[in-house]
Amino acid sequence: MPQSLRRWRFAASRLLIFGLFLVGFDSVYRCWWAAGNLNSSGSGAEVRGDPSSFVPSTLRSSGQKSLVPCRSTVGQLASGIPRNGGALHNEPTGGTDLDVNTVDLHRMYHDATVEYVAQNFDWVNEEGYALDVLLSDAERDQVWRASRARLFQWPSIEPQHMHDVRFGAQRPQRFVSRSADAAALGDPGDNVFVINLPRRPSKLRHVLHELHEAGISATVVDAIDGDVFTSQEDMTRLEVSTLPGYCGHQNTLPYLTSGQLGCFMSHFAIWHHMVENNIESALILEDDFDLQENFAQRFGQYLEEASAEDWNLLYLGRSPTEGDWRTVSEHIVEPGYTLWTVAYVIKLDVARTFVERHVEKELAPLDHYFSVAMGKGLDLHWNEQALEWAKYIPGILRGLAVTPPLVMPYAGSMVLSDTAMLRSGTKYMKDLPATDPEEG
Repeated sequence: MPQSLRRWRFAASRLLIFGLFLVGFDSVYRCWWAAGNLNSSGSGAEVRGDPSSFVPSTLRSSGQKSLVPCRSTVGQLASGIPRNGGALHNEPTGGTDLDVNTVDLHRMYHDATVEYVAQNFDWVNEEGYALDVLLSDAERDQVWRASRARLFQWPSIEPQHMHDVRFGAQRPQRFVSRSADAAALGDPGDNVFVINLPRRPSKLRHVLHELHEAGISATVVDAIDGDVFTSQEDMTRLEVSTLPGYCGHQNTLPYLTSGQLGCFMSHFAIWHHMVENNIESALILEDDFDLQENFAQRFGQYLEEASAEDWNLLYLGRSPTEGDWRTVSEHIVEPGYTLWTVAYVIKLDVARTFVERHVEKELAPLDHYFSVAMGKGLDLHWNEQALEWAKYIPGILRGLAVTPPLVMPYAGSMVLSDTAMLRSGTKYMKDLPATDPEEG
């Protein structure tokens, strides 16, 4: 076979994997089209002041809202999102509406991501994204060793793994109005945590840009790096494991990846920190976030808008696989089966239950875990394993979502993902040797 043909076939296979990764927000379009409307290693350092050379933001929304039915009687287009199982509720798409701006933001993100890949085809095809260019080889080795040591301190977060970033105008920080009861409304205040891999300083640069532009103070937390797992023995030593008999479903990867495991453990570490420090609510962000226009002001307003609801999880960014189950108010909905954990507010009762139930011993990819814990997807429309997973996942989440999203991933960030099999450094956990070859 000619070398050029082999190269293009290899590139095509990589883009197929990439397409699987995009399928989450493609599902939003299916719902939209069904409506008949074709109308996007640290040292505890503290950061202050005006950072320079930050990556510019890319996706913004004003927050004005209108609704599009997920089912349509026009032209008999009532199928909505295709399902492979029965229905446990009366609405075949999970609900009646999706916010037009929610769909538009996902369309923008989809289009911008496809364009990014096309414009950087050789770089993507040759895995130029696998290593961060801001690190030298010696620094990468140093970071790997520090991350390996960090792994075995989990679930604790030591002071050297937390980095205070003060860009807010006030301390303590507050998002809701002065007359409102911040604690009762779930205002996280100073408890804003950003999960960042130390080997991804380019992402950290983007994080600092976003926080600075929005005037938000936060704590950057060194993530658990799935790359530093060297054997199955590491998982045994840390007492982390998948659900019994775990296998992926039709819309995800077949096996748990090292990135997915590191992601779950990184979030769990913050939940553990909440319990240890009696933190009533926290905003958790992943390091590929873009904050939408007037984020802080709108976030406070939406918390107040949700005041009548007894929620314990609030999505600020999400990728719906079905219509919303319920419209609570102008900007608050009860979502259906939802992908992404790029930004959410979580309350202490959830963190405590997850820690006390040792959910790390029966885990799954976090966004799917959350959806099943909300009791969503049990009609098997997206995850044919949901009913089986629900036997092991505590159904304790009372989830809401803001609409349109206040947070989206930045365009191009998906290429840098460590949870998908887009880079050779990410591996299936099942493929690791039983013991570390260098220690055996």
